[in-house]
Amino acid sequence: MFLKSLHLTNYRNYSSLELNFDNRPTVLVGNNAAGKSNILEAIYLLSTTKSLRAEAEMELIKQEQEAALVNGLIETQNNETKLEIILQKIEDKASKRVKVNGIPRRVVDFIGHLPAVIFYPSDINMVTGPPSLRRWHLDLGLAQIDPTYKKALTVYEQFLTARNRVLKRIREGQGKKDELDYWTEGLLDQGKVISEKRKEFFEFINTLDKPLGQFRFEYIPSEVTIEKLAQTNGREVAAAATLIGPHRDDFRVILANGVSTESSMEDSGAVRQRRTPQNNKDRDLAKFGSRGEQRTGTLAFKLAQLEYMAFKLGQRPILLLDDVFSELDANHRAYVVEIVGKQQTIIATVELENIPQTFLDSARILTVENGRITF
Repeated sequence: MFLKSLHLTNYRNYSSLELNFDNRPTVLVGNNAAGKSNILEAIYLLSTTKSLRAEAEMELIKQEQEAALVNGLIETQNNETKLEIILQKIEDKASKRVKVNGIPRRVVDFIGHLPAVIFYPSDINMVTGPPSLRRWHLDLGLAQIDPTYKKALTVYEQFLTARNRVLKRIREGQGKKDELDYWTEGLLDQGKVISEKRKEFFEFINTLDKPLGQFRFEYIPSEVTIEKLAQTNGREVAAAATLIGPHRDDFRVILANGVSTESSMEDSGAVRQRRTPQNNKDRDLAKFGSRGEQRTGTLAFKLAQLEYMAFKLGQRPILLLDDVFSELDANHRAYVVEIVGKQQTIIATVELENIPQTFLDSARILTVENGRITF
């Protein structure tokens, strides 16, 4: 799996960009807001059709322009595939069309052609944010590599929406409870697939070596059964919402008791969030972790996700890293450099001083300035 080239037109701060990649790791260096992260974002957009940074896809279109284009050429086992995403302004929203080798595709069929894992410093909100955000990070990885999981997610959402609509009608006195049966059956079938796939993922990543720290990722499923739905039926009607199921799943990032990553991550003057737990148990980093520990835990999750995707695919996804070295100590930098060398990796950084020189000697370094790249 190799991304050979990336072409941007009116994307973020790029009027036009043609970027070719070779077999070396790529390092994008430049000041904040120069456009480094926009390149990583565009590549991940080709992977998932999603941006982790934009609240609305309108933000991806360059100001005062009506459309944006993202093209990528990938090579897989001596075959080349052209991926294309077109964003078009329509009133106050953006429409999105995707193509594979010039042929229009559904978004669900587009995802998976360019598997990738991305790490942003802001991904710390995966630890501190709501369960929906953790599910988002989880699903973006699994949907890229497992068509069964991707289909189950799509169909489950359809059944969930329809079931909630019936619940609302029942609450308003316009429907009967037996109207739920068909939608409940579909919810159970697809929910079982989703839960089993998620469980398999967490079982795998918790068996991996832990060079970044003794992190454990604890899956908290919201198991959906006929019996549990019967118990919540009255509350569901009152809420007009399905209250249990994979759409309520969560997971926690745990650090083994007595182990700290404080020596591994520098908090860079940030206000510390760590609190002392009231007992002698392992620590849930959302409640009892410092910013540095939360950031390291997020990176550990992303690298574990990378290994799982590689295991399932039989080839390694692209790795995209934004400002990953700045808060790592020397030992952990060495480990990340080791991982970087296993697949195509593109790194964005403000400065080169935090990156090991031995790695820089083998990398292709590009300077990014005001939406332009110098070689």
